[in-house]
Amino acid sequence: MISAILLAAGTSSRFGKKNKLLAKYKKESLLSYSLKNLLKSKVKEIIIVTGNETNQVMKQVPKNSKIKTTFNKNYKKGMSSSILAGIKKINKKHIGFLICLSDMPKIKFSTYNKIISSFKKNITVPCVPFYKLQNGNPVCFPIKYISKLRKLKGDQGAKKIIEKNKFRKVNINSKSVLIDFDKSSDFKK
Repeated sequence: MISAILLAAGTSSRFGKKNKLLAKYKKESLLSYSLKNLLKSKVKEIIIVTGNETNQVMKQVPKNSKIKTTFNKNYKKGMSSSILAGIKKINKKHIGFLICLSDMPKIKFSTYNKIISSFKKNITVPCVPFYKLQNGNPVCFPIKYISKLRKLKGDQGAKKIIEKNKFRKVNINSKSVLIDFDKSSDFKK
């Protein structure tokens, strides 16, 4: 079984004064798109890591038995602190977990499922989605990688860990795995 850590704690510093996850994209909040597609996917649990404006973010989270939430009190220290907060809540009996970014609304549930299916063919190495020659998100990690991820510091994701270890490429026919929303102009795409 696969867990998903959905990072939703950031300060949206490049977006301006508002929290981008609460901003409307098409008809819903940016966070809603990632969450809905994860709920439709084959993940068994979703751990949402909140931080900045946690009360407002939680209003966007539906009641669902798949969803757990955790507050990252160190969210201002960057992405690694949110990954660490999410790892603490993962069901350690699962074989792996996705690290997902909430500002990537174009990733469909079928893309999550393709990454999970590929990971299940070899659960010893991370699965990294690629669009053409560029690596993207989310990455699916074996559960044993928790110890490696605990060494992360600052505003870095897991990219350095992937670069230092073997991984499996998953070819995705959609640019969605590369597109995150950082500025207000991104919401017009």
